[in-house]
Amino acid sequence: MKVISFNSYKGGACRTTTCYNTLPYLAKALGATSDEPIIVYDIDLDSMGLTSIFHAKKRTGKERLVYSAKHLFVDDENGINQKVRDGLDSIKANQEYFSHYEKVGEQLGLEDDGSVLFLGADKNASTVSDDDYLKFAESSPAQMLIRKMKEMSPQPKAIIFDCASGVQMTTLVALQLSDYGVMCMRPTFQFRVGTADYLLRKIPFEINKRKSRQKREIILLPTAVAQMEVPEDDPNRDNALKMLNTLRKEAFDSINEDIIEEYKNESKDGGLGYVLNTEMVEDRDDPVKGIPEIERFKWQECLLYKMDCITEQEKILKRRYEKIAGLLAR
Repeated sequence: MKVISFNSYKGGACRTTTCYNTLPYLAKALGATSDEPIIVYDIDLDSMGLTSIFHAKKRTGKERLVYSAKHLFVDDENGINQKVRDGLDSIKANQEYFSHYEKVGEQLGLEDDGSVLFLGADKNASTVSDDDYLKFAESSPAQMLIRKMKEMSPQPKAIIFDCASGVQMTTLVALQLSDYGVMCMRPTFQFRVGTADYLLRKIPFEINKRKSRQKREIILLPTAVAQMEVPEDDPNRDNALKMLNTLRKEAFDSINEDIIEEYKNESKDGGLGYVLNTEMVEDRDDPVKGIPEIERFKWQECLLYKMDCITEQEKILKRRYEKIAGLLAR
């Protein structure tokens, strides 16, 4: 069973869109079925993007979720997360617990609706504070749940966390538990500097002071990379293309300088507990770097996997999502 998190140092990095569009490819790559599903959690409790996407696609009519991602981190007055703790001790309880998850495989264009299960965030829940989580220290309900799932037979194929941005407690728990973390970032100065600080200092400090230095893989993923097209009849076309290519090169060279080399230097002794995967940055066979910026995504959340009428740029984007799924499924 793989545990995977999608995260970013700050919002606006297309993290949720990337997670959403990668899911159908990952389900196929891992051979997910109703018996061995992928289980997805929206743990961005303050800005629940994935919950909004799935509920907008298929309204449930529920005003409040019986179970929500919040219950993986804190108790409430109903003691629901006690059921998370105790309810996985038997196969019967497993079935009862997972009956509260939503089947979203059909929404993702998959034939088996139960191949992807989703637990959203409660729209009425407030953000989980550090104090809420620290009540559990080394044994949050999320940690206990993952341990129990690893004991199940058959196990789920994967656990996916759509995280909050920054060093929020829910995100730290997810990164602590994850085998793979997809680090989404725009190739701007602000994101480069912030992401480097996030990877090199904040996350290792917060996680390593609580847990062992287990090696985890971080996939560095530049997102919303400008792929500006220049009209064929533009008299300045040659200069415009040259300038665009120069800007792209400078951006990705800066990513290498600001993050990759520093990361490698600081992690020689394994002290960070991470392996940094830069294949999405340094793919020599693909002239398109990272996740290209797509006009349609500025106006709506699209699942390109299910769409027939897509642009050439969107076809490139689909291949990039498929490649991310391949890296995660290895």
